[in-house]
Amino acid sequence: MLKIDHIVIFVLFFGFLNNNQAQYTDCSKMLHLTDTFYEAKNISGYGDNLEFESNDLYDSLNFEIEKNTIWYLISIPYDGELSFDIQSLDEGNDWDFLLFEHKNLFCKRIEAKKITPIRSNLSRSANTGISKDGNMPFVAAGINDNYSKSLLVKKDEQYVLVVNNSKRAGGSHSLTINVAGEKPEVKIEEPIAETNFLSLSIEIKDKTTNKPVAGNIIIDGLRKKLVEKNNIMTYAVDVPQRKYKLTISTNSPGYLIYSEEVTITSNRTTFSQTVLLEKIQKGRKVNLRNIQFYGNQAKFLPQASGDLKALLAFMEINKNVKIEVEGHVNGPNQRNTKDYQTLSEDRAKAVKEYLIENGIEATRIASIGYGNTQMLHPNPKSEVEMSANRRVEIKIMEN
Repeated sequence: MLKIDHIVIFVLFFGFLNNNQAQYTDCSKMLHLTDTFYEAKNISGYGDNLEFESNDLYDSLNFEIEKNTIWYLISIPYDGELSFDIQSLDEGNDWDFLLFEHKNLFCKRIEAKKITPIRSNLSRSANTGISKDGNMPFVAAGINDNYSKSLLVKKDEQYVLVVNNSKRAGGSHSLTINVAGEKPEVKIEEPIAETNFLSLSIEIKDKTTNKPVAGNIIIDGLRKKLVEKNNIMTYAVDVPQRKYKLTISTNSPGYLIYSEEVTITSNRTTFSQTVLLEKIQKGRKVNLRNIQFYGNQAKFLPQASGDLKALLAFMEINKNVKIEVEGHVNGPNQRNTKDYQTLSEDRAKAVKEYLIENGIEATRIASIGYGNTQMLHPNPKSEVEMSANRRVEIKIMEN
């Protein structure tokens, strides 16, 4: 049984707040917290930049205007559930907050108003935060719930917390941060040799309008485990600089599933990828490149897990879609024998069975095999090309 605790995030302790509080009143000069407890005293003004202004009073995603703010950067040490308490240290305060996921070029996104919070609470209250007892992710101004809903977080994620006193300058508060999760084993690891890092970013857009789209991303090959992010428009991360062979799979309601292989050379320090999603159309096909099989078998290779999960998510969020799973084999310079035909059918059925086992109705999925009649590389010259012939394609039958 897993032991669930409130875990201390940070290892150092700030015993007091220095006299340079004003340095934390701007996004570009946020305070990187190194403890679970912090006292912020005499919060006055908005610093050099007014990052929030001219917003509707009852907009739950923005301060009406930034008046007396402090910016915190919170780092997450391991998976768990994040909660925090903002407690007033004096009378007459009205503390509000916005919580953002930290992304690449975060302050520029704030300035351009191209990022929205994932939690907020603008209620009329001296004490506020997020907790397991909170009901809503966003709480608007007025006499409303003081606490918003807690947040599931992952190791190494970072979040920006902006706390604003809309009532008066010079107020003070304490901030207490907790993460409830599986208590990790203490391990002694060898130092990481890499000193250079790759800044990687992915952006999701509508192919026709070029406007941002919120979707789900699965990245295979970036870390030991699949990177899975849901309902996001952008994803940015710094990773050790080396050669990567990634498969990026993306889906969003109303759009075709997207899967693309990307190779990043070891000398790159930055890499950005724009995913252009197309609307679902009857008759369209998608080649899920990473749904690969062992030779002469209908058994998935380990690398198939990312695209299989992406296909499952596609079917879950597009509940009216019906598909045909098409199986193909590698058989260059050979006629389409019974063995080839059967193998291609079995591979298509393997995908169908995976979806059914994970809750998709069988009536939404047809399967068919084409043997070696539709190879992408009729005369393959490498193992890569032969592997590409052993593929699965998805055809939209109804939407």
